[in-house]
Amino acid sequence: MEIDIKVIGMGPGNKRYLTLEAIETMSKCDILIGPKRLIEETSGFRNPEALIYCCTLSQMRQTLEEMIQDLSSKKYVEIMENEKDPYENKKSIGILASGDTGFFSIANWIQQTYKETIEVEWISGLSSLQYFCNRIQKPYGGIHTISVHGRENSVLGEVLTHEAVFVLTGGKYRVQNICQALSEQGLGQVKVYIGEDLSYETERIVEGRAQEFVQTCFRDLAVMLIERTHSRYYPCVTAGLPDEAFYRGQVPMTKEEVRAVCLGKLQLLETDCIYDIGAGTGSVSIEMARVAKKGFVYALEKKEEAIELCIQNQQRFELPNMKVIRAKCPEGLEHLPTPQKAFIGGSGGALQAILEVLLGKNPSIHIVVTAISLETLEEVISCVKQFELEISCTQVSVANSNKIGNYHMMMGQNPIFILTLKGKQIDE
Repeated sequence: MEIDIKVIGMGPGNKRYLTLEAIETMSKCDILIGPKRLIEETSGFRNPEALIYCCTLSQMRQTLEEMIQDLSSKKYVEIMENEKDPYENKKSIGILASGDTGFFSIANWIQQTYKETIEVEWISGLSSLQYFCNRIQKPYGGIHTISVHGRENSVLGEVLTHEAVFVLTGGKYRVQNICQALSEQGLGQVKVYIGEDLSYETERIVEGRAQEFVQTCFRDLAVMLIERTHSRYYPCVTAGLPDEAFYRGQVPMTKEEVRAVCLGKLQLLETDCIYDIGAGTGSVSIEMARVAKKGFVYALEKKEEAIELCIQNQQRFELPNMKVIRAKCPEGLEHLPTPQKAFIGGSGGALQAILEVLLGKNPSIHIVVTAISLETLEEVISCVKQFELEISCTQVSVANSNKIGNYHMMMGQNPIFILTLKGKQIDE
């Protein structure tokens, strides 16, 4: 039996926002499947002889699959051949989807599942993003959109990466949970707009700071718009921030030119978990955290003065995706999550033990080590042979201009070795 599926975008919910195309399509469907609240909005529009199936979103896939199996079954075909079909002409299945079919909708799953065997058509609707942004009078062209309803998604990472983020909440990621997570990570001051029961008489839209709504209960399937301006310090994320951008004290710091090369050698991804071992002032940690906004940086340092400076620099750059840990390595690494990258600016003579722990956590880890002395260079090469690592070495010599009287003279820094180590690649 021939079957086609119409996925109908129902807008925010209230029938006032149905499109004429959606109304016309519903009037021709032989079967309608959808949540109860959407089914109720079809009264007066749907085919009076249509079969109606109310189900939750989580039940919809199973309901649809059972319906298609029933209509396609051998028993059903025999009924059609031998007697009048009790479901005659009931071939067109209408799936009621909230919002728009192209915006975090079940329509995509239906298309991917049935496109080879059944004709699937999408009927557009008004999305919650469009409706909500018009209600709060915000243009939505540049807004980044995510859904955490039934999906794993790092809201924190998205907020750090984009100035404005629209969130479809739901399940265990309700509005109050997201506001609490933002507040715990030092982002309680971000501006949020929250909407629930959109388009209905009970609609509620509020605005304020995230920390104000930690104890407020919102319905499942509410929406949020989170607005955050860039950090007030150096909004660009080009590698090699000026040395004067950091609190330094008397603690040695990886200079900006060397830092830029090291970051390039690390080949960071947005989602990387990274260790900075011997973090010092935290200058490298800061730069790594600014790149890996959907990942996390663990800055490990044992000296008290350096730890204080590292924390001050983290606060200055407003980076919640970074944690400063007072620890001697390798002991401080034991309970941390698996890293994809590691930077070793100081090993305290324990390089071999540190590498052993890193490779135990991730045999294919990507590591960058800096060395000023020939003894440290020799130690690295010895470890490379022991652990059978890939290695590439770059020597950097930097000279900066310094004004002396009426002239600018070039003053050289100590040359430094930058060693890139790679563990064994594991075939997936």
